[in-house]
Amino acid sequence: MERTDPSTYIPDAPLFQRIGALIRRERATRFSGGAIGYLWAYLTPVAFITLIVVSFHILGRVPPIYVSTELFVATGILPYVLFRQTIGAMARTVIANRYLLYFVPVNVTELFLATAILELLNIIVTVVLIFALIMIFSGGSAPHDVLGVINGFFMAWAIGVGVGRFVAVLGQWSDTLARAVPLALRPMFWISGIFYTATELPNSAIQILWYNPLFHAIELVREGFFLGYESQISSAWYPASFALVFYLLSLVVERYVVDTRRARHRL
Repeated sequence: MERTDPSTYIPDAPLFQRIGALIRRERATRFSGGAIGYLWAYLTPVAFITLIVVSFHILGRVPPIYVSTELFVATGILPYVLFRQTIGAMARTVIANRYLLYFVPVNVTELFLATAILELLNIIVTVVLIFALIMIFSGGSAPHDVLGVINGFFMAWAIGVGVGRFVAVLGQWSDTLARAVPLALRPMFWISGIFYTATELPNSAIQILWYNPLFHAIELVREGFFLGYESQISSAWYPASFALVFYLLSLVVERYVVDTRRARHRL
């Protein structure tokens, strides 16, 4: 009896099998270098954390919370990496799998869902490994509110999914606009509380940065991780609403792109 490749997408299979096949295919494609490819995915956030920790020590910067510098930086960098990598993966998923849309009746929504789930699974492994290594080698206690930490990371992921899907469909409408979005996101590295907390900022800055949804997600992670830390910017409803708005906007743009293409084919 002929065995089916588990990464083969079968249109008539149950939904979870189709999503699983797309996830396996995406994983094999993205980490085509084998073990080295997988390792590189984990080295990127480690390099980020190391660079910032070294910068802290050179500049004499002390975390505003009584914790190790490595742990403080990790609670800021990891949600940011999840946010940016999810946007990047979502933005390129249609282009990377465009031939499937023609030769195999793959649903675009399933492509987006598979990519989003893969990014979430990757960050779960990354977060567990990095936090475990930091606690072993630099000290520190486990998070006092695990659900709070999970909530913060989930918000960062949700923002990435919403914005990433919007960027992906925007690219089908206007490549120029899609290319401009990553440039617009670059300041997020500096204004999302990676190097500082909301409690250090003056009220005038808080009133402006409150509108940054990623700042909320990072502060939620730190509130859940560090006992006694309370932030003025730690609302879950705002990043969730932000993600939902961009997701719904992506559906509107996607509908417009599809209708425009159909109208052109009729001409």
